[in-house]
Amino acid sequence: MEPADLLIEQFRTYLNCNKCRLSVLAYLVLGLLQKQTVNFTHLATTFPGNSQTASCYRLIQRFFLEVVFEEIITARMIASLFAPEVKWQLSMDRTNWLFGIFKINILFLAINYKGMAIPILWTLLSKKGCSNTTERIELLQRFQKIFPEQAIQRLLMDRESKGRRWLKFLVNGNWPFCIRVPNNTWVPNKHQNRLLPFSLTIGETMAIRQPRKVWRQMVYLAASKKGSDPMVVICNADPWCAIENYLQRWQIETMFQAMKSRGFNLEETHSKDRDKISKLLCALVHLLTSSRP
Repeated sequence: MEPADLLIEQFRTYLNCNKCRLSVLAYLVLGLLQKQTVNFTHLATTFPGNSQTASCYRLIQRFFLEVVFEEIITARMIASLFAPEVKWQLSMDRTNWLFGIFKINILFLAINYKGMAIPILWTLLSKKGCSNTTERIELLQRFQKIFPEQAIQRLLMDRESKGRRWLKFLVNGNWPFCIRVPNNTWVPNKHQNRLLPFSLTIGETMAIRQPRKVWRQMVYLAASKKGSDPMVVICNADPWCAIENYLQRWQIETMFQAMKSRGFNLEETHSKDRDKISKLLCALVHLLTSSRP
């Protein structure tokens, strides 16, 4: 059986699409593997048969204009192939790039899997800059609706994920988390003076045994210093492992590299349509599922 036919059969298990659209998706996945780019012009040259490149290019355009990837089905498909059987470790982070003056800004929630995070849900932000608390909460609520019974080992986040309302949402929702916080975060001690667990020598790591109040919530703190910039992490369990746990967040950076300049050059899409960009992300995810080790 040809590789495209194998992919069509695999995708048919999850997707409610006709054979024509499944075929285009299979050709796109094979083209992505061959060309390592999301540029439609390059992908059109990989389609089989005697059709001219211009015709294949229009076929790709129609595919992204007409096809609908259902978020619930895509997320469950990813989970069935990549998620561990026990508790999941999730990473949340944002990536962005410019096409001319148009800012493409995407907030991801991903499952850490064998050294790389696998995107499971995402939000295309219609703005520049950091995500806000409302956007992060909405993303986690979508996750909870799809996987209401799923146990989470921890949620890893960088310094962008900060603030009183955000931390209150995580604590009240019983989300296990590990978040790097800015070094100037206010942490009072029992005398209501600012506690500075950041005065470390290079190579030193420490954790505070008793929880402290950060953004009005009681959390544990840990800190480490390997260079000039100390790393300070808050968590709601296992503070002595907090730094080691937080460093697993590098897996989502690996995912971004695979999607962008060191992988499939997502920046080359040259699209300003956020819906089409989201569909292209779905195609990349289907590539991941088709090449599962």
